[in-house]
Amino acid sequence: MVRRISTLLSCVLLAACSASGDLKNPFVKDKPFVATAVPPDFAIIVDEGHFTFTTRQHIQQVITAADSTSSTTYTNFQELNNAVRERYRTPTTLTPSQLQDLWNEVVRENLMEGSTIWINAKSDADWYKKNEYILQIHANGKTRTYRQANGFSGSTRDLMLMVQGIRLPNSINSQTPVVGAEPAASQPTSQPTTAPATAPAATATAPATQP
Repeated sequence: MVRRISTLLSCVLLAACSASGDLKNPFVKDKPFVATAVPPDFAIIVDEGHFTFTTRQHIQQVITAADSTSSTTYTNFQELNNAVRERYRTPTTLTPSQLQDLWNEVVRENLMEGSTIWINAKSDADWYKKNEYILQIHANGKTRTYRQANGFSGSTRDLMLMVQGIRLPNSINSQTPVVGAEPAASQPTSQPTTAPATAPAATATAPATQP
């Protein structure tokens, strides 16, 4: 009897988990997602600290919707005295569709209001590889901060993958329609150009026959 109850409880808990690991009511259907316009003060700040036996690096990426830019600063430290060995910055211009995708993910996962109950804590086995992440999201005068170690939880995983993908030089612009964007003015169709008249083909003259 106890085994049956435990099996039934496990099935109910699995059915009540969303794809990101959050708990939800399995008897309520998910509402269709409705995109909203990107807030003017929307910004994402990511601080990454990678301090392992082979890497000593800090990465800060700042994404701002006001100027549609992403600025990533890389700082590498020396191993012995933690002195700054080199620092460089890579700016990236974002398209309205990319910003819309980021904001859609924030709204879809409700990252400005709540977060998953699962906590990505650091255990004793994680001390040899200290990869720490601080994710800050600013929108509509609010700020939400997530701190994680050696990975991302279900609710922030997709957003962090999108943010890190912006750093790649071969990132592909999104095709998501931009909410609130003005329709592009129709361009007049160009008239087909008339091909120049071709010269008449020369008629072949049969050679005269010998008498």
